[in-house]
Amino acid sequence: MPPAGAPLTLLILAGGMSSRMGRDKATIPFPGEGSPSMVARVELALGPLATECLLAANTTYGLGCRLVLDDPEYPGPLGGLVAGLAAATSELVLAVAVDTPFPARALAQGLIELALQNPLSELTAASRQGRIEPLFAVYRRRAASRLREIQQLPGERGVSLRLAITRLQTTEVAESTWRSWDPGATSFINCNTPEELDAARLAALGLDNGGPT
Repeated sequence: MPPAGAPLTLLILAGGMSSRMGRDKATIPFPGEGSPSMVARVELALGPLATECLLAANTTYGLGCRLVLDDPEYPGPLGGLVAGLAAATSELVLAVAVDTPFPARALAQGLIELALQNPLSELTAASRQGRIEPLFAVYRRRAASRLREIQQLPGERGVSLRLAITRLQTTEVAESTWRSWDPGATSFINCNTPEELDAARLAALGLDNGGPT
């Protein structure tokens, strides 16, 4: 459960065509055959923190999550994020990309704590190498309406997720803070291509052996 039992929605972003991977990323067993799928790993790691699980995808993949269809008005992961925020029953929403093989529960808990301490923030996210990490972050449900407003502004239609979030009121979490929760920054490893998947599998071997990622 989240800190102090605060309601929390886990939103797993699993839309998209997985074109660069060549197959549905959500169904890939990780780290290898016989292991849980990518989507199951995220749910297993972070689901215990949540009072509700939403899956922005075209199928539930057999998980006990409520299905949310991407909003076709928005490109890329932004469509799943807007739809998920609008469908959430909790004020706080932990949004995580499905191709995140090493989701750190401690990082999620830290971001949730900071979001609770900063009620005016619409987004609480790690800042890494000068950039916000929007696909392992805590949003407030009201950010859905803000993101929709942004898309209606002249010249903003079709804006990317990274650009859209710059318009949100954000609590940026310094690297010196979030590294205490995820020292290896493993929560920000994503697998968009077969090469990135192979690299993540090698990293998993290092983690299993107690070595660095």
